[in-house]
Amino acid sequence: MQPKPVSRQKRRALWAAFFLLLALAAWLLWQELSPPAGSPVSTPVSPADGEGLTLCVLDVGQAQSLLLICDGEAILIDAGEYAAGGKVLAALSRAGVPSLSAVILTHPHSDHYGGLRTVLQKIPAAAFYTAAVPEEQLPTVTSYARLWQTLAEQSVPCAYLAAGDTLSLGKAVITVLSPTPGAVCENLNNYSLVLRVEYGGTALLLMGDAEKETESALLQGGAALAADVLVVGHHGSGTGNGEAFLSAVSPRIAVISVGEDNDYNLPDTAVLTRLKALECAVYRTDLQGTVTVVSDGAAVTASPAK
Repeated sequence: MQPKPVSRQKRRALWAAFFLLLALAAWLLWQELSPPAGSPVSTPVSPADGEGLTLCVLDVGQAQSLLLICDGEAILIDAGEYAAGGKVLAALSRAGVPSLSAVILTHPHSDHYGGLRTVLQKIPAAAFYTAAVPEEQLPTVTSYARLWQTLAEQSVPCAYLAAGDTLSLGKAVITVLSPTPGAVCENLNNYSLVLRVEYGGTALLLMGDAEKETESALLQGGAALAADVLVVGHHGSGTGNGEAFLSAVSPRIAVISVGEDNDYNLPDTAVLTRLKALECAVYRTDLQGTVTVVSDGAAVTASPAK
């Protein structure tokens, strides 16, 4: 038995129902992808070709990754653990950074170098800098060896930095305060590159994981420590961030790169108390996500992602 042909009127009704279902599906998909009403919408950080100096303290968990942008140039400092590489790449994309003037590794701990391989495989870098660490104190793990293999594969020029060296980033000047040339430290954290970034009349101090030994040397050596912005050393640990040191920096803004509910109970309560006594604004990536600091050369402002 042959089926009865469908009437023109019924065909129109079927097509109308089909398009209605299609429109409903598209609306549901749009609702799923759109942020709920009243929720914060993620906005890109300052574009790479914008004016002023931008520092992004990226939310990479219990680790550190910093992005500096000035006058169309960008430098990446650390990139968190290996799993954070994708997050760092996404941040570079949002910032409109197609290439890096330099990549800086403060010191060879995995929560600082882990994500660099992923970044270097995707983003061209004109140079790679780190601190000179005696060979017997370097990590022997495969992940660290692979970082250097990736640098070789991408033909990235590499060099060591030490106190007194300077780098330019647009109109900003980055001065290395520590470690001193030929330094030998018991603790790998004290090989951390301590960087002072000056833009116009403003200054940022980036401490890496430097501890009290480094802080004491900087104080005794009369280093220029006063800064508008401090990226707090060693994720806010009590192994550093001494009262005398923080008083010498006297920041208006302090940013702590730290993981939510981390196993180290960081940031240290005593460190938070010292920062509070200085009456500076304290931002934490575990509570507020990525923190973006902007300087126009005269003043600095900070804005958290959440």
